Amino acid sequence: MSPLVMLLLAAGALTGTGVAVAAAGISRRPPALAVVLAALDERTLPAAAERVSWWTRLVRRVPGAVPDSDVAVLGWSRDRFLLTRVTTTLGYAAAGPALATLSGLLDLGLPLAVPAVFTVAGALLGWTGAARVVRARAEDAREELRFALVSFLQQAGLLRQGGAGVATALSLPARLLADGWAMRRIADELAIAERAGQMPWEGLRRFGEHVGVDELTDLSAIAAGAGQDGAAVVDTLLKRAESLRDELLADEHAGAHRASGQMSTPGALQVFLIATWVLYPAAVALLSF
Repeated sequence: MSPLVMLLLAAGALTGTGVAVAAAGISRRPPALAVVLAALDERTLPAAAERVSWWTRLVRRVPGAVPDSDVAVLGWSRDRFLLTRVTTTLGYAAAGPALATLSGLLDLGLPLAVPAVFTVAGALLGWTGAARVVRARAEDAREELRFALVSFLQQAGLLRQGGAGVATALSLPARLLADGWAMRRIADELAIAERAGQMPWEGLRRFGEHVGVDELTDLSAIAAGAGQDGAAVVDTLLKRAESLRDELLADEHAGAHRASGQMSTPGALQVFLIATWVLYPAAVALLSF
């Protein structure tokens, strides 16, 4: 059997495996009774009631895993993330079989090792690249969530100044400012805590631990202290909002300075190349005398 036929058979097997994995991830199956009962319990997190399939458990054991908090802050399920990751890996790995097919059609005479290297390199690039993209998107989502939290804290402080209770001051802003996804996520967590008979700061604490945002946990501690001993929390909320805003602005300024520094290097290199291109003929002419 020729190497080209073997490579085409391997490409077909790879494509069939990808289709089977995608079909297994998309297909709906009757959920187990324990999963349904867990989904009906308002005291549990939505992620706790997710159905874990066999291929999810299999792919989780592969190195290069992404933390659950990164997936949760994007509002994804673990199955959706793994399906996207496997699909991306198979798509990048298809570069090798595509190169082998093109080589066979054009009779380029490439050795079998070249498409094999492209297949392995593409698979590694797709697997790690999907994880990097999710981590970057998760960090951006956390940053946006922190900016939304500044508005949330300011509105909660103003409501407390108006005489509203702690529970009302924490529940109402998320409903009034539910235009962005971040505030809607906060409103959903507060609604879950309300249906479960819990105080709003319990929902904030749970949400902060779930998505990896420490500022939400800090707010929960502040509100819990105010709810237990009746202390005035207006100044604390406003100071926390102001400090968080200053931290976010400082991060934005630091990022702008880094970007400016990175832009200066290509500019200096361009000036050097232009100067060399202009001065080189004159230098050669002077040295020739």
